[in-house]
Amino acid sequence: MEKTVQALKMALAKLFKYRYRVLAATVALMMALTAFHYFTNNNAASATLSLNYSEASSGLNPNSTRFNISGLVSESVMSRVIKAAGLEGEITWDELARCISTNSTDSGRGSSGSYISTTYQITYDQSGLKNKPKYLPGPDSMVKLICDVYKSYFLENYGDNKSILNYEPLVDSDKEPYIAISSLQVKLDQISRYINMRIKENKTFTDEATGYSFISLMKDVENLQDYEINNIYSFIYETGVSQDKDVLVSLEAYKNKIEGLAYDRYMAFYEADNNGIKLYDEAMSAVVMIPSVDSTKEFYMSRTKTATDEMARNADAELQEATSYKKSIKDTNYLIQQVSGIKANNRNNLITAASMIKELKVSVDEISEKLKQLDVSYIKYKTQNYLVFSYYDRSFSQKISLKQTAVETVGLIVLFYLALFFTSFNAIRKKKKHAKV
Repeated sequence: MEKTVQALKMALAKLFKYRYRVLAATVALMMALTAFHYFTNNNAASATLSLNYSEASSGLNPNSTRFNISGLVSESVMSRVIKAAGLEGEITWDELARCISTNSTDSGRGSSGSYISTTYQITYDQSGLKNKPKYLPGPDSMVKLICDVYKSYFLENYGDNKSILNYEPLVDSDKEPYIAISSLQVKLDQISRYINMRIKENKTFTDEATGYSFISLMKDVENLQDYEINNIYSFIYETGVSQDKDVLVSLEAYKNKIEGLAYDRYMAFYEADNNGIKLYDEAMSAVVMIPSVDSTKEFYMSRTKTATDEMARNADAELQEATSYKKSIKDTNYLIQQVSGIKANNRNNLITAASMIKELKVSVDEISEKLKQLDVSYIKYKTQNYLVFSYYDRSFSQKISLKQTAVETVGLIVLFYLALFFTSFNAIRKKKKHAKV
């Protein structure tokens, strides 16, 4: 114990003796650490990404596909960033990806019981680039560019399920006119359903850049459905035009067989529900009527809790389905009759049908492209808060890591003092050892 106390005093005495040198060394050390931290921190910038939509808590994208933050450093996103930064040919996408790190900063319990993050820290550190381009944007500008590009990519690919717009109709010069027009009708029906979905979400949205709106595009679709489609069908029915009548008749006969089975099935369901309704005694229906209150606070007797209401709704839906199949069967039979009655196809009729279908396809493609443009604008408007990025403008003290510099300086001084202490302790021990000898 005595040796330890003596060593501590000797170390303090040396420290005091060389106090000016120690002070100068401390100042120089702090300056060196400050410069080091400023240089290293000036090479990096960070942002916080918050997922701000309901599916995020389940680990999903808005279109219900699985969310993965690694998509931020995918080849598609990195290539877009390089192009936007004007660095094409200067660095590769994987070199840029190595400069970016992502870490989850929160966690929340998902539907499966696991913990799912909805907030991430994105850090870009350009010191990871081995060969830096001559004109490289600063870290703050670069991290904002990365976030902007990723947001656009995310909304384009995961904002909504737009696969319905990618259907390509079977329209070629060698295709049967009837099959081609049927395929175009399917495309138009898909577009119509998609536009109706958007109109239910927002009836008034208009793209300021193009002037397109979902209402105006719906009118264009309806014009094609009500006039152009019907005109081409009428021409095909009346002329019986076909590329190969035997193949067409065979296909349509098989289609009628399948639709006939569907018609019989729905009619059987319809009859079953009707018979079930008839089995209910009127007196029984009266007993189960219950008092209810409407929106104006008036009392009335309701039967909404009885099975007859559900059966009646089912019967209506089943009859509607059966009726649609019956109409399709009737139209197909007429087509088969017309095509079978033609001994040889008129070449002019084939040319006319192909021309009409080609013009219709051009119109459908125009509507499809307008819808895609409009949808991109609408998704940006609708999902502007799906991804929220927070950026930080660091102060000078943050860039030099003042607290860290102070801690590191004090730590090095303590290490220096400990070195003096152990040197003094060893000197005292050797001195006493020689004194005993």
